[in-house]
Amino acid sequence: MQSNAYIPVFMIFTSLICFFMIIEHYIRNKGSAEDESWRDKPPVMFKMVRPIVNLFTKRVTESIDQHKLAILKDRLGSAGMSYTIRPEEFIVTKRVFLALGIALFLYVYLLLELVNPTVITVVAIIVPIGFFYPDIWLKDQIKLRQHNISKMFPFFLDLLVLSMRAGLNFASALDHSTEKMPAGPVKDEFTKVLRDTRTGLSRHDALIKMADRVQMPAIGNFVSAVNQAEESGGEVGDVLSVQAQQRRTERFLRAEKLANQAPVKMLGPLIGLLFPITFIIIMFPIFIKARDSGTMDFFFK
Repeated sequence: MQSNAYIPVFMIFTSLICFFMIIEHYIRNKGSAEDESWRDKPPVMFKMVRPIVNLFTKRVTESIDQHKLAILKDRLGSAGMSYTIRPEEFIVTKRVFLALGIALFLYVYLLLELVNPTVITVVAIIVPIGFFYPDIWLKDQIKLRQHNISKMFPFFLDLLVLSMRAGLNFASALDHSTEKMPAGPVKDEFTKVLRDTRTGLSRHDALIKMADRVQMPAIGNFVSAVNQAEESGGEVGDVLSVQAQQRRTERFLRAEKLANQAPVKMLGPLIGLLFPITFIIIMFPIFIKARDSGTMDFFFK
């Protein structure tokens, strides 16, 4: 017990050091504050630890493998976080969550002296979860965004085809269709394409950049077909009509596949929840009658 008497003092001292480091960081960079107007609204996870992340981002950037940063940058782009979190900030966020998990473990084990095996096991599991949680969160964001894109992209293609059949060229139809789309990842991605073309990037390269950012076969096929039609002088409207039909067919097949998987997924809840209740309802009257008739006396002797 006496050996643990200095632990609260040590933790308070460490917390004060971190606090003064944050204050010193903001005072030093107050005059040369970086323009943050390019950022989108950050997620809650990043907003919570951002002051600590800013302390160490510049110090660890040079030590991180550039290839790893490029891969992480592509993943952040697929999740729609290119204008929210830098790759190096994401890596530092993982390390901060790991440090918070270790601090929680030390607090429970040393300061609170909770040596119950169950408590120690739960807290020890939190430590690696704290490190891998940002990756799990990013993976979920990518899946959710790709699902929303696959859901809204056929509608966008139909709108694009209708605009071109109304007499607009591809550039005007793309601008008009993007403006009429509801808020979502499809509108965000094609807004970025229009923004890139207005800043001097060719539409060919802007579309390829979008395909690399989204990393979906449907978007890749659309970009390849449009660029090939423009390069060969083909009719873009016909290509878009074929693309719209393919995307609608893929969406129907995907819905049919999910519908066929539903009975299989329902087997678990049926076997675990519904069948036991059914057996209880059927067997309970039989058990009562057998007990009253004396049939069960042999088993209770």
